[in-house]
Amino acid sequence: MSLDVTAVGKAILDREDRLAERITRLQYERQPELQQKFGEIGWIKTKQDTSYTLKYLAESIHLESPLLFSSYMTWLRVLLQQYQVGTEDLYVNILCFQEVLRQELDEETYRYATPHLEAALRQLGSDAEQQGSYLEESGMAAEATAYTELLLEGRRAEASRLVMDLVDRGVPLQTIYLDIFQQSQYEIGRLWQTGRITVAQEHYCSAATQLVMSQLFPYLFNQSRKGLKLVSACVGGELHEIGLRMVTDIFELNGWDTYYVGANVPARSLIELLKDYKADVLAISCTMTYHVSLARELIAAVRQDPDIGGIVVLVGGYPFNTDRELWRAIGADGYGRDAEQSVRVATELTGRKGRSGACQA
Repeated sequence: MSLDVTAVGKAILDREDRLAERITRLQYERQPELQQKFGEIGWIKTKQDTSYTLKYLAESIHLESPLLFSSYMTWLRVLLQQYQVGTEDLYVNILCFQEVLRQELDEETYRYATPHLEAALRQLGSDAEQQGSYLEESGMAAEATAYTELLLEGRRAEASRLVMDLVDRGVPLQTIYLDIFQQSQYEIGRLWQTGRITVAQEHYCSAATQLVMSQLFPYLFNQSRKGLKLVSACVGGELHEIGLRMVTDIFELNGWDTYYVGANVPARSLIELLKDYKADVLAISCTMTYHVSLARELIAAVRQDPDIGGIVVLVGGYPFNTDRELWRAIGADGYGRDAEQSVRVATELTGRKGRSGACQA
């Protein structure tokens, strides 16, 4: 990665507030009907959304991945529909990005932003694909639907009983995790994005699922051990921890010894833990695109330590599912699309390391 790319992202973030102000003002000049439609609060919200979009743009440039930015626009397009913000409004917003950035940045710096903005415009100019219910994709669709409906109705105890009944019937825990918990969480996220449930409901459902998962802990440790150790962490202030919690539990189910540390662990402390625990694999979760650089910095710090520089580093989360080659760009050894694939990739990489003394994906 060139220094120019890093400098471009920094140039945008250093001017974030000024850029957001100018872009919002220009959009309202081009679309004066927005003032009448949304009022003063609409102007404030537009500036806030523009600031977030600038963060995503800066990170996408930093990572040299226009796909990350265009995918974010697809996600934002769906999210904002519930607030009567149309695709045309987003399209005009990106046109304003182009005009303001062209004026604010020098020609060489702006050149790096061009493919990302053009990718976003192409995406917004195409027909929107509607994601159907994730519950229908589950191998246990009826049970996943019933579980999710119970959570949405606030009937946590009954949702727990449903899961424990499945356990008593001999349904494998891995199946429950992948077909019930995972698909339910995906669906809850979709319902929030499309405005069908509130943030409070989304948080309740996630917390309830974590509680139900905790009731399954005694069953996780009944598996024979493989002598392999995993440390799992979310980068920075990443708040979306439940996915990594599921991944960690699936590792336990497959005979790994795990050490889940969650979010907000300083890099130095994590490195010391990796040494003390003699971990074979470090799993890093990242949901927000603008946290990917933190993952890269963490991986670089791990690689620089001679005591653990050869540890297998596995990454996962939304940005890596969007750009399937992103894990290579930040120095990881591999990536897992979901919990099941993460275990498979980690097992393969540790086996390869044991045979050759190196771990290359």
